[in-house]
Amino acid sequence: MEFVTLHKMVIHGLTTRTTNAAEVVAESQKIAPLWQRFMGLYGEQIINKQPAYGVYYGYESNMDGAYSVMAGVMADVENGGLVGDGLESITLAPGNYLHFHAQGEMPQSVVGLWQEIWQYFAAPSCPYTRQYLTDFECYPSGDSVDIYIMSRDGCQCVSF
Repeated sequence: MEFVTLHKMVIHGLTTRTTNAAEVVAESQKIAPLWQRFMGLYGEQIINKQPAYGVYYGYESNMDGAYSVMAGVMADVENGGLVGDGLESITLAPGNYLHFHAQGEMPQSVVGLWQEIWQYFAAPSCPYTRQYLTDFECYPSGDSVDIYIMSRDGCQCVSF
């Protein structure tokens, strides 16, 4: 885990709303179908051309409440951004984020990394508190994921 400072980014993509409890039951999962739909519609436009992003936002409370998820790419139409009906945009605030990384087969690597992140923040010795504003995954390649978490402590995060 490390701190990184990021500039403002706009992500453009498809969204859904879910809970972690819904995601552990195959019949109620929404994240995997969201990614399948997104890649089915736009995969050829982005594979090996630009990173894909998974953005988590609109948290009802914490990891146990409802939240929204976006599967998308940076909204830069001039450089291969997506254009289409039903796409939404979200702005990721500039500031300092906690950065976590995993490499390996997907989706197992990203699921394992989220479990590590939950354990990290749940540990009594953890010096940071999740802000639950906007967190995101960046997939720079098919076997690599970077997860960025806003924290209340130790970094100057910008609320929006």
